[in-house]
Amino acid sequence: MNLENRPFEIFSGTGGVGKTTLAASRAIHLAQEGSSVLLITIDPAKRLKEVLSIKDEDAGKVVSIKDPLGDGSSLALDVELMNPEETIKRVANQTESDDILNNRILKILGRPYGGLNEILAIIELQLNIAKNKYDVIVLDTPPGGHFLDFLESVDKIRAFFDQNFVEIFTYLGKKTLPSEGGRGKRFMTKIVSSGVKKLLDYLSKVTGASFVEEFLEAVYVLYQSKGVFLNALNLQKELQDENKTTWFLVTSVEQNKIKEAMELSEGAKALMNKKTWVILNKCLSDQLKDWEPSQDLEKRVKASFVEREQKHEEILTAKFKNILRFSEVLKMQPLSHVEELVSQWKNYKLNGVQKNG
Repeated sequence: MNLENRPFEIFSGTGGVGKTTLAASRAIHLAQEGSSVLLITIDPAKRLKEVLSIKDEDAGKVVSIKDPLGDGSSLALDVELMNPEETIKRVANQTESDDILNNRILKILGRPYGGLNEILAIIELQLNIAKNKYDVIVLDTPPGGHFLDFLESVDKIRAFFDQNFVEIFTYLGKKTLPSEGGRGKRFMTKIVSSGVKKLLDYLSKVTGASFVEEFLEAVYVLYQSKGVFLNALNLQKELQDENKTTWFLVTSVEQNKIKEAMELSEGAKALMNKKTWVILNKCLSDQLKDWEPSQDLEKRVKASFVEREQKHEEILTAKFKNILRFSEVLKMQPLSHVEELVSQWKNYKLNGVQKNG
């Protein structure tokens, strides 16, 4: 199977396998081949900022990087370091509602690791797709379990706006009146359910009355913006379409990384398709092939590295049809690291290990 260009390329993997650096190098490679590319990272480690010299104040913005390797090129490459707070601002702008910006609970949830990151990432991706500006969007996902949270976020959006929840929401008595400016003006009617009242009274004693009020206001504010959230549901179909999306599952020859990758792929099997590519990263075979050790200890070291890589490949090929091998990059500077990986993408047909069938 050939590695064909598709509108979406998604890089997943556990922490420390080189996922973000590979995603960045892939985006640069595609841009060098003539595609207009957007690279988005929602990896909270923010390694992309270091690799491509993105400033802190640029987080959440789409930044054009025409010459990422400093070789005088002029590429159609944009990069965005995901920032939940900036996404909330865009949602507020689209829905013409400042309430989502001012609610204290939503401010807390919108911070890094605040709880809304994965859902907001889905929305951010959808907003960029709607621009219809790019040939390819390369997405660097959160590592490990956070990646599974990202996948599940679509279902979380659907569940939140489920009709049953709408009925509960209506039952609580939240209503809205349109103002002349088009922005919602809110008020809360009295709670008519004694059971709900008892629950809210209990919460008031534990957290304070102001928190309960803010919580209900937060729920209502999200409903004001539900159109943006519901539009993101369509993205799940796009990601499942093997003709539109290429999935890369990144692992490495380091200890226990293969096991983690297998667990990750199992958790994401509902979205990953038969055309998923596995990248076995940080291989040393190419560097070791010309090494002819004379000492027994050195011979055992070489044999150990080679056998470990072979074992990893055997495990992967038993489950996946398409495997790419990337050599370990022995360079200290992040940009030099990316540059070397870009050159490896150009030679992926030579490096790839493919199993037909």
